[in-house]
Amino acid sequence: MTWYQEWFGEEYLELYSHRDENEARQQVSFFRKTFGPIQGRVLDLACGMGRHVQELRGAGYDPVGCDLSYLLLRTGIGEYGHMPVARADMRALPFCSASFAALVNFFTSFGYFSTEEENDSVVTEMARVLEPEAVFLFDYLNVHRELDKLVQAETQHTPTGDVRIERWFDRSDRSFNKRITIGPKRFLERVRGYDLDEITDMFTRAGLKIVKAYGDFDGAPFDHSSPRLILVGSRR
Repeated sequence: MTWYQEWFGEEYLELYSHRDENEARQQVSFFRKTFGPIQGRVLDLACGMGRHVQELRGAGYDPVGCDLSYLLLRTGIGEYGHMPVARADMRALPFCSASFAALVNFFTSFGYFSTEEENDSVVTEMARVLEPEAVFLFDYLNVHRELDKLVQAETQHTPTGDVRIERWFDRSDRSFNKRITIGPKRFLERVRGYDLDEITDMFTRAGLKIVKAYGDFDGAPFDHSSPRLILVGSRR
C-alpha cells in the first residue's frame, strides 16, 4: 500500500485540524476575486473533506469534488451534509473531456507519485477535463522556501496526544519527506518538489497556460521566500 493510501485518514484529520472553514473561505474568496463568476462546473481536485466544495457553493459556484480517500469524503458528508463528490484517482479522472469550466487544487495535492510519468498524467488529466479557455488555480509548495525553512524534527501536541514529526529532503528523487509518529503508528508523507520552471514546462506541454504566480492568498507576487506557489491560468 502506498503512503497516500495509508495516511489520509483519522490521524491526518487530527494533525491538520487547523485547516478549517475560515481558511477555505479565504482561499475561495481569492479565487472569486481572481476569476469572478463562472458559468459551468468547478472541479475541486483532491478535495479532502470538501471544505472548499462547501465554500465554492456558498460563493455561487457549481462545484464537484473528487478525492481518493473514502474516509475523508465520508467524514465530510457526515459533517457538511450531501455534497457532489466522487471517489477518484487524479491520474485517471472519471469525468468526460471538456466538462468543467474551472478547476482548483489546494494544499499541495500534487507530486505524490513515484514516477515523473504519473505526476505528468495528473496535469494531462487536469487539462483534459477542462473546457477550452477554462480557468484553474493550483496551490503548491514553494521549493526554495521549504528547503530554507526545513525543520528536521519537532513534536506537536494534539488533543489525542503528542505527534513526532521528522522531515528530510531526498536529493535522489527531489522529494520532501515527512515521517509522522502517533503513538505506535507511523505514517509517511512524500511530495516531489517541482520549481516554477518545471511546473510551467509540465503545464505548457499539457496545454495549460500560466497567467500569473502568487506567493500567498493575499495576492503577493511570488518569489523564492514566498510561503506558497499559487498559479492561476487557463486551458489554451
